[in-house]
This record gives sequence, structure tokens and C-alpha cells, in this order.
Amino acid sequence: MPDKSSVFTPRDYSRLKGLKGITDEQITVHLALYEGYVKRSNALVEEVGSLSRAGRTGSPAFAEQARRLGWELNGMRLHELYFEGLRPGGGGRLTQDNALGARVTRQYGSVDAWMAELVGVAKLPGVGWAITYGDPVTGHLVNLWVEQHHAGHPAGWRPIVVCDAWEHAFSVYLKPTDRARYIEDFFANVDWDVAASRLG
Repeated sequence: MPDKSSVFTPRDYSRLKGLKGITDEQITVHLALYEGYVKRSNALVEEVGSLSRAGRTGSPAFAEQARRLGWELNGMRLHELYFEGLRPGGGGRLTQDNALGARVTRQYGSVDAWMAELVGVAKLPGVGWAITYGDPVTGHLVNLWVEQHHAGHPAGWRPIVVCDAWEHAFSVYLKPTDRARYIEDFFANVDWDVAASRLG
């Protein structure tokens, strides 16, 4: 494991003030949660490294902390992908002029068909993430529900559009039963140019 020199730093997302629907207070609370993932990732990198250097890789403490590290690191990275994919005013309606729009039209028949499927995934019962992934080998796109941060991701596939569907993403300004409205707000703020840049 890396030593203390591998410290993660919370990224600055102050530019996210003024999103459509999603309030500034909601973003402030959500960013505080993200910063917790960064802090815990740093602590676990150090703790797992310390146990490893002490020759305790067979200990229950090492096993538990090594497993937890995957949860915290992916929690940190998924939130970064989520925040980086948003901008006040969003990118308007996704069209075929955008590389992602062109790709989903070829695969799904239309932007609307792809969007309807992704929204359907985002509305699934439970807490988790709705993510459009791109296969770097075939270029195929797939919409998946990922319940656990550290499990359910297709190996090597790129997250293209990342929607945080945990209640903490909207619980400050909406009721837990209002996820459908939050999903509308989310898509009103997606930066489609950022999403397209993730296609690789």
C-alpha cells in the first residue's frame, strides 16, 4: 500500500452554486459528505499501509480495513464523477451533435430511448447509483444500477453519466419520496460535453 505521501485532497466544486432545482444548501451538505469519503480514504490508506508494513496482512484488522478501503475510495471517486458531470444550466438537451448523443442514438435508436432506460434505472427501489458505462473494447454502452460503491462495476468500463440516487443527494430540499423530481433536476444540470469526453 502507498504511504502517507499518497494523500487525497477534496476537489473544489464551488462552481456548482446555482444549479437548476438542486439547491445550494443541498450541494453544500452533499459536498460535506463527499469530503468525509476523502478523509476516510486517507485514513484507511495509512492504516492499511501501517498494518501491511507491520506484517499483519493476515490479521482480522487488516482484512476489515482493506475491504472498507474499497468502499471509501469508490465513494470518493463516484462523487467526483457525479459533481464533475454537473454545471449550472447544464448542457441543454442532449442531441446527436454531441458524441454521446450520436453514440446512444446508434445503439438505442434515439437519445430519448436511452434516456428513458437510464431514468428507469435511476428510479429503481433502494439506494445506489445509476450509471451509464462505456466498454472501452467494444464501445458498447450500458445503464446499470450499482448499489454498493465497491461492488457491481463492470471491470475496466468507463463511467460516462453518473447519477447519485442515494437519498442524501436530494434529502435537504426534497422528501425521500420525491426521487423522480430529483432525477429531473439532475438531468437538467448534466454537462453533456463532460459526459462525451468520458467516452475515450
